[in-house]
Amino acid sequence: MEGDVEERSTEAILEVLAGVLEPLGARQIRQVLRGDDLDISEATVARRLRALDRRGLTVSVGAKGRMLTATGRHHVASVLRGRVTATRFAQGTEIRTTEGLIQLLRARRAVEPEAARDAAEAADDSAGEALSMLVDEHRQHYLVADDVPRDISLRFHRRVARCSRNPIVKPMLDVVLDPALDRLEAALDVVLASHRSGELAVAEHQLIADAIAAGDAVAAEESMRTHLDRLLDEARRFLTEETAPIVERLLTWGMPVATKGAPDVVH
Repeated sequence: MEGDVEERSTEAILEVLAGVLEPLGARQIRQVLRGDDLDISEATVARRLRALDRRGLTVSVGAKGRMLTATGRHHVASVLRGRVTATRFAQGTEIRTTEGLIQLLRARRAVEPEAARDAAEAADDSAGEALSMLVDEHRQHYLVADDVPRDISLRFHRRVARCSRNPIVKPMLDVVLDPALDRLEAALDVVLASHRSGELAVAEHQLIADAIAAGDAVAAEESMRTHLDRLLDEARRFLTEETAPIVERLLTWGMPVATKGAPDVVH
């Protein structure tokens, strides 16, 4: 907890300095922070500033106080961009309509095949074994019960995603497979159950796992794309004017008013 306060106050100090053109001293910075409900002592501010000097993010301008270095300004800009991105990602996970469900599946179809390709190219035996175990677990559940734990499919897709080495694709995978979207799985289950295609998902997962284990990047990519193409096609065919309200009630089930949340996505 103490570490969180230190990190938060340090970032707040940097943001205060980023908002001015002239040097500021510890006392001036503390006054600004108190206005932002971050009440730390002047001595604490001074210690944070010395630590920032050592990191090369701030520089002392004699008795006038501290200013950000070029590195410091770059750091603050990066942090602020990260917050904007995080906000956009959070907004992207607030799916409450059937159109949003379709858009999510399209986004997954765009990036997950890349992860499957990377997984095959990595030639990671442990990944292949882990995926095969998940497929077996999924298959066994279908043999003995109608109620299949939804997290099995999610775990399969996330295990594939872990193999991605693409620095652009990886954050995209984090978004489309974010735990905040797990609630959509129940809505997708309605679609799958209507077409009795849950077992087909197991077979498709097996093809993906086999291609990854064999190191066949092309087959892994195509198998994942085919799997997601089918899910997308089934969702589109099922989500008619009559069924959409049912699915949207699932999508908004259990969420706080105005941002209702619901069931779970990923097969």
